[in-house]
Amino acid sequence: MHPFRIGKLRGGFCVTWYEMVDGTRTRRRYQLSAKTLTEAWPEGQRLYKSRLILRGGKLKFKTVWMEYQDELEGRRTAQHLKSMRKDVGPFFGQYEPLEIDDALVKRYVKAQRKKFKERNGREISNTTLYNEINHIQSTLNFAKRKKMINEDPHKLTKPARPNKVERWLDHNEIQALLDETQQTPHLHVATVLMLSTAGRIGAILDLTWDRVDFRKQTIDLRVKEKSHIKPRAFIPMNEGTAALLKQWKGVGYSGYVVEYKGQGVKSIQNAFKKAVQRAELSGKVTPHVMRHTSAVHMVASGCSMARVSQYLGHTSIAVTEKIYARYAPDHLREEAAAVDFLKGQKIEIKKPTGSPDD
Repeated sequence: MHPFRIGKLRGGFCVTWYEMVDGTRTRRRYQLSAKTLTEAWPEGQRLYKSRLILRGGKLKFKTVWMEYQDELEGRRTAQHLKSMRKDVGPFFGQYEPLEIDDALVKRYVKAQRKKFKERNGREISNTTLYNEINHIQSTLNFAKRKKMINEDPHKLTKPARPNKVERWLDHNEIQALLDETQQTPHLHVATVLMLSTAGRIGAILDLTWDRVDFRKQTIDLRVKEKSHIKPRAFIPMNEGTAALLKQWKGVGYSGYVVEYKGQGVKSIQNAFKKAVQRAELSGKVTPHVMRHTSAVHMVASGCSMARVSQYLGHTSIAVTEKIYARYAPDHLREEAAAVDFLKGQKIEIKKPTGSPDD
């Protein structure tokens, strides 16, 4: 029997329980954000547990961290939280969420730098520290969102990261990579799909044949049953990809498009890395670079930002413009024209005389 019950309140769901306050049986009732009864039960349980902990003043960061990890089960972020716990847990675990502020974070960063240097003989990167503090902030935000704390958590200052180098492949590099992936058929199919759909690697490896429609020439990267994945797109299939997939389907054995020996593939990281090395591509070229490459080529060819945004599955065109606007052929062209002070003048270069500084 549950110590709480789920009911209806103001057109939505609520959780209710009774507790003793100064010898009096007191009802506690809280509105839930859940839209269905299935969602209401776990939310109600979390709220009940957090309120009991708060009543005793014992809600600890480690409890919130574990709740957040459970919430993200099945996503890559959950694995990151799990691996970081060995460092983050011992330092922050016993603190209450609202006690975690910049002063505490600075102590943590200092301790991490020292421990990492002693253990590895080199400095820890600011990117690693940034990611750790970012996950701590996300955990605190989760506590507020789930009503585990009543106040907004501190906004934590993160270590500065080096500027991200945005790598994308030109036509020659794309062809070199495709040539090298052909010796590994499932990798070749995955690479072509990443380039032609601009899909993330997770979406490509999740793709099943029932979402590839050869008659309508479409590919549906969306997966309804996975609630924690980033947005995915429903897109048309180009002729080259259609021809490749028709041939590939004839030799497959499973329901997955990217398969190896009749089974779906969980990772292509190692095979992709080897193909990149054989193609002699410079810089860091990962599967995600394929998505970036596709977007850059679409924008550079003059495709509208709104349509590219839809193709990428972005939730907002602002996200697309922020990342890719500078690759558009007409980007800032009006601004450049505004400072063309030679417009309409006869251009004539005279032969230089004297010294450069005369």
